[in-house]
Amino acid sequence: MLFASCSPTLAGPNICKEFLIYRCYFIYDGNVSKKLDEVVSVMKVLANPIRLRMIASLYESPKHVYALAKEMGLSYPLALLYLRSLEEAGLVESTESKEIGEREKRVYRVKDFALQISPKEIASIVKGEKSGQG
Repeated sequence: MLFASCSPTLAGPNICKEFLIYRCYFIYDGNVSKKLDEVVSVMKVLANPIRLRMIASLYESPKHVYALAKEMGLSYPLALLYLRSLEEAGLVESTESKEIGEREKRVYRVKDFALQISPKEIASIVKGEKSGQG
């Protein structure tokens, strides 16, 4: 689980800038990540405005992929692809939900996380990787 210190909003094109400027260390299950490939992987996922809008939407309320696809104006397969990449990065989680008379649906919700970027943190991560500590 990641710790959240920012509140995503549906702010349009500036959402990526607002979201990434402030933060860059990653806290997974209470442990600060010192692996450069983890940092780069999560930042790549967050570099997409559609994924950021999905996080913002899921922050407001959990949704199944059909509802999110419709809200975002995406096809079901594309929405599912984006959600899977967010889930693999540890930014969202899913659970099975079945309402009476309906088939099971996977419901997605945003996980808490924090991303803090500073030259000191980047240097620490890179230095740790070079010395074999990462």
